Amino acid sequence: MVRRLIRNLMLVWSTARVGAICGAAVLAAFLGASGLFGLDLDVFHAPLSKAAPPSSVPPAMPPVFDRLVFVVVDALRADMVLGSAAVQHAHATEELRSYMPYTAQLASSPESIPYIGHAAVPTVTMPRLKALTTGKKPAFIDVLRNFNSKALEEDSLLAQLAAAGRRMVLYGDETWLQLFPTAFLRSDPTSGFFALDTVEVDTNVTRHLHEELDPTMTSPKSSDWDALFLHYLGVDHIGHLTGPHSPLMRAKLSEMDATIESIHVSIRAQDVARNGSTLLVLLSDHGMTETGNHGGASIEESSALLLFVLPPSHRAVHHSDRLTRTPQVDLVPTLATLLGVPIPVHNTGKVLTSVLDAAVRDDARVIAALQANVHQLRALAAPKHSAKFWASFAHDFGFALDWHVASTSIPLALARRRMEAALSSLQAIVLTSDGSEYTTEHMLCGILVGLLGLVLACRLDVLLLRRPSRYELCLGFWTLLQLISLGSSSSIENEHVVWNVLLVSYLMWLAIDVFLTKRRRGVWLAWLLVPLTARLLRSRNQIINFGRLNGFDVAAGVNRDGLEYEHDNAVSILTTRSLVYGIISLPAERVLASAYVLLAELARSTSSPVALKAAWTIGMVATVVFSMTAVDAAAHTVYASVVVEAGAALWHRTSPMKALWLLAFLLQRDTNLMALALLHVQLDAATCLVQALDVLRALPLVVYLSKASFFALGNSHLMTTIDISKAYTGLSSYSQVLVGGLTAYIVFTGPLLVLSSQLAAVRNVRSLIAGYWTLELGSFTVYRYARPVSRPAISIYSGVL
Repeated sequence: MVRRLIRNLMLVWSTARVGAICGAAVLAAFLGASGLFGLDLDVFHAPLSKAAPPSSVPPAMPPVFDRLVFVVVDALRADMVLGSAAVQHAHATEELRSYMPYTAQLASSPESIPYIGHAAVPTVTMPRLKALTTGKKPAFIDVLRNFNSKALEEDSLLAQLAAAGRRMVLYGDETWLQLFPTAFLRSDPTSGFFALDTVEVDTNVTRHLHEELDPTMTSPKSSDWDALFLHYLGVDHIGHLTGPHSPLMRAKLSEMDATIESIHVSIRAQDVARNGSTLLVLLSDHGMTETGNHGGASIEESSALLLFVLPPSHRAVHHSDRLTRTPQVDLVPTLATLLGVPIPVHNTGKVLTSVLDAAVRDDARVIAALQANVHQLRALAAPKHSAKFWASFAHDFGFALDWHVASTSIPLALARRRMEAALSSLQAIVLTSDGSEYTTEHMLCGILVGLLGLVLACRLDVLLLRRPSRYELCLGFWTLLQLISLGSSSSIENEHVVWNVLLVSYLMWLAIDVFLTKRRRGVWLAWLLVPLTARLLRSRNQIINFGRLNGFDVAAGVNRDGLEYEHDNAVSILTTRSLVYGIISLPAERVLASAYVLLAELARSTSSPVALKAAWTIGMVATVVFSMTAVDAAAHTVYASVVVEAGAALWHRTSPMKALWLLAFLLQRDTNLMALALLHVQLDAATCLVQALDVLRALPLVVYLSKASFFALGNSHLMTTIDISKAYTGLSSYSQVLVGGLTAYIVFTGPLLVLSSQLAAVRNVRSLIAGYWTLELGSFTVYRYARPVSRPAISIYSGVL
């Protein structure tokens, strides 16, 4: 009886210990994210910033234009109007601007001033709109707030316009109304999250233009506003669904071109009718990759359009065909100056002098505008440096702070150069990170909790009573190698290489050990299949910054399909082509891959009830039908089969592998299906190995397989490769929970499949879970320390996987 009591107490302690380790990992992750990105418990409900009254500083000059038409075409990449040189595609096979002839001609005319607006990460809508209205660089945590935006209470361009009594109207993306709920005289918002809608999101905007932009000014709605905001979403949605080079995109660009022509013509007619002047600003919030995604820092994602279209009386003085790249935040002080309102207090942009020159044509007024920008940036930068630094700055740039046109004999041209130099210096200061965006206390607490969790996991009572075995020493060695790699940003960016090297190296060591000790030689085929499939699965990856040295352009030939990341040196994906590209077609690949997994799972579950076998078979067949017909009923059939399989697994307390495979074959892109079939082969072989090993030796194998599978399915350490288009499969409307959950599954398909299959195979599940969480906790603790000193391009979920 005493022994049974002790055994039960040990079981309770073991379970509590696993739970404590998991809890420590979650708490450490939360504290680390709180310190690095500003994550807090009410991230989805708290205001985006603390309330701050609009700046009361007088504007630099009276309004130059009495009206503003602000047109945002979501994800309109700069090359779609300015040509392929805008995204440095020297050998582009398709000039997308050929589908927007009017807009392209307008951009090259003397009445327009075009820029490539550099969109800083994260390149998603809400953070970019926040930057375009406040001039402030958004926080990375705004990626999460993008899905449920709350009112922006800090100073912004719209707050300044409202304070000046300007009347504003909005049509388009509802994010504007969420950020500025009381700013607009009238609005008709549309949801920007249902990516399958490529028509109504734009027609719902355009249908209002015949009243708001009535050329004859007879409509009451054409004369009661001062700023009209239009936000078109169709280009972004088509990009997510089919990419920038699809027939749908060509048609949409032509539609947008006609719409912009109509807007431009109507504005000019209205200006004549009312004897006024309207500034037209055509821009995009971000670009898109060649796969249609965005969120990262690649040249395609960060190259947004920024086009100022001036009235005929304000033509550019020195029009140039040279493309100029400028931060998007420079738009804010430029518009504030031209519209005669103060610059928002948190603005980090600088006035675009080319636009001011064309609009004002008075050097003294331009210099006054520059000086107002200098004073604003000087006040913003003040907390970043000591009094000694600012004394030195005043010595170098005191002229810019004290200049007055009536009290100096310095030529205006020289005064302007000095003012521009001071402005550039101040902008560099405010845009340079000084660590103030990090909450050090939270970061240190996260590291401390992680260390405490590791101490709990290490079982010091056991370690102090016996010497570690060679397997424990080996596990420590492999873990130490991986932790050391986290100290280098290049190793984090090339994380896929680290995991694949560790996987193959560990397999070699394990195989040598097993065969030398003459244990379990009967699974020799598994020892061959796991490294062989690992080699095939990693064949689509490259080492970042070295993948372009292999003559890839020559090898690729004329056909550019699958080479969407050819110009991106920051992504680990070499190609999105199928593993059997050029051998069989994608439909045939889907049929073969689906048939293999279907039959393999049926062969494994001979004792399962007929109803479950039927649900599995119907679900797999429905994935093939959906891929060929896109009929929602087929997707719904798959989801029903998933529910049946998951329910049966829950009832019988078994692994939900079939449910996971059904979702994988429904949601993954066709080019990933052969990789899924190979992953199935690998997991079957790995199961044989895990069953032949004790937990201590199986643990690294499971960890390395799960990490390698993440990258094998086309993922990377950047948001660039997150594919949200498939997350709308079978849905008729946007649901934050469903779309978010399906997106997460698409990203983590590989690790979930690996962990589910191997947990079902191992003999001591609790020990494997504890070991897995311990390794994750160790990696996360080290990563929390290494991340602030690494490159900022490293993603929020790199090092968590």
